[in-house]
Amino acid sequence: MSCLLFCVSFFTLFISTFANCRPNGTLYNDICYVAYSDQRSFYDAEAHCAQEGGHLAAIHDAFTNKFLADLAKPIVGIENYWIGGYYFNNLNTYNAFWTWVDYESFEYTNWGPGQPLYNLSSYCIVQIPLSGKWSVVECTAGKPYVCEYTNASQSCPIPGWTTFSNVFNGCIQLMDNSYTWPNALSSCEDYGASLISIHNDYQQSLVQLLLIEAQGSNVGTTWIGLHDPQNDGNYTWIDSTKLDYKYFDTSTLSKDYCGTIHNDYRWGVEDCSDGPYYFCLYSFEQFV
Repeated sequence: MSCLLFCVSFFTLFISTFANCRPNGTLYNDICYVAYSDQRSFYDAEAHCAQEGGHLAAIHDAFTNKFLADLAKPIVGIENYWIGGYYFNNLNTYNAFWTWVDYESFEYTNWGPGQPLYNLSSYCIVQIPLSGKWSVVECTAGKPYVCEYTNASQSCPIPGWTTFSNVFNGCIQLMDNSYTWPNALSSCEDYGASLISIHNDYQQSLVQLLLIEAQGSNVGTTWIGLHDPQNDGNYTWIDSTKLDYKYFDTSTLSKDYCGTIHNDYRWGVEDCSDGPYYFCLYSFEQFV
């Protein structure tokens, strides 16, 4: 059985190297994988993959797990490296779960002995190339990493913006201009986009990843697309999508304010004339 597993994996790898892929990558099951030896945090590694149209690698079966370990060994040596798994904890509902950055199902696992640990301040997954086992490491640690790229993702028409097809069906940009909420909205609309709306834990966790990555730029509160159009305390999203997910206590909302994400990543409202950063979302579904 072990010989069969090795032979199937080797044959697939052999024929895949002749298929269309990046010059420094290897194609496996229609996904192009690239291993990078430079040391980055989990967030910075994911940002690098995403800027090039991909994500940190997700592993959904034992064949892919072995393939990635074999792929990474010549490049990273014995150093464990980031794959695309991390732990998200909703501070409002205490709904906590492991997820992949591509938000596909997290069903297959290959934890090492005693893993996963839950004694860190943040939880991201590395693979150990010698064994293929997974371990939990602080997300800010510098590690090599493996990106995956597919042809399925739609390209963002705006240069420099990052595509997140699986999560938002669109592309996102964190803008570093200090604008009022109306001016931030106008800035997004100049790109055919809108201030971001957030509808589930997966989208919230991705926004947190992007903000954590940007913390080196001293990002403070950040405008999102919540507003109070009738000045009556009934907040809605500016893009007319439903307010079907909340990451704050709406009973504390004041009238005639605008929505923000605070430093603890929870939502709040502030005077619309204040000037924090802001997220723009270009939706493939809305703007076609």
